[in-house]
Parts: sequence; C-alpha cells; structure tokens
Amino acid sequence: MFLMLILWLAAQQPPQDIFAVQIDLQGLYDEISQTMLQNMNETDIDQMHDVLFTADWVFVDASGHQHPWSEMRARELQALKAPRVDWIAQPIQKVTTNGPGSASAIVNFTTLRAFADDEGKYGRKGASHTVTEITVYRDTWVKMGDEWRLKSREQVGQPKTFIDKSPYS
Repeated sequence: MFLMLILWLAAQQPPQDIFAVQIDLQGLYDEISQTMLQNMNETDIDQMHDVLFTADWVFVDASGHQHPWSEMRARELQALKAPRVDWIAQPIQKVTTNGPGSASAIVNFTTLRAFADDEGKYGRKGASHTVTEITVYRDTWVKMGDEWRLKSREQVGQPKTFIDKSPYS
C-alpha cells in the first residue's frame, strides 16, 4: 500500500512544459553567447562558468573523448589570444526533457569572423572576407533550485565552414 502511495504521488508531479524549458534555455544560450563575446580575462571566464555551468561540467569532442572543465578552461584562456569572433549565436534546434529538472538540447553553435586574406587563399591578397562556422552540439542541462545549469556539451560531427557565403542560402 505504501509503495502504491509513493507511485501515485510521483505520478502527480506536473510534466515540464517543453515550450517554457526551451524559452528558458534559449535565453541562457543568448546570455552565454554574449558573455563569450565580452570575455576579456581569466576572471570573466571563471565567473561565466561558476554562474551558468555545473561544477562537474564536461565537454565531449566529436571523437568521443571527454574533457573536464580544467582542460577546457586552459583552451578558453588560449582563445583570448586569438583574433576575436565578431558574432555568436546558439539557436536551439530541438529540446527534450529527461525527467524533472533535466533537459537536452541540440544547438547550432554559429560564429562569424571577418579576416584579411593576407595570403590570397580566397582571392586577391589582402582582401577582406567573412568566415562562418557552425558546430552542432548536444547539451545536457540540469535544474539546480530555480536555475538551469549546463552539465555537459557533446560535439555532434565536425564543424561546417563557409567563406563569404551564408550557410542558409
């Protein structure tokens, strides 16, 4: 009888509203993208991680290798020395809920960067070009209290690169 009561109570939990979850997560992706564009130093990177990611966050690359935050943090610090990205967007393609307080999202991580073609690889030497890169990720989110936190990011396939072209044409 006690077991049946527990099962009945568990069944009474309201299902997550998938639309509300998607709205919440898209807002967080927008915040992460904007923060990435503004990161200027080590403290900025650490604060973003502390606020938006779980302490045990992990990145899984396209070949299936896992990389902990300590390793990815070092990569983020190196990226501060690279030419800046001009624009970042992470539109959600699909969201699924994995039970109360857990969700997965497929996102297209899109960056745009202008560059001068000093070698003439894409036409006249010194000409300006844009490169758009799209990488698909499968992210896992968990709810901690009232806040969503990114638990893991898994790269799905290799990035697609477009020089002076829109990926949507």
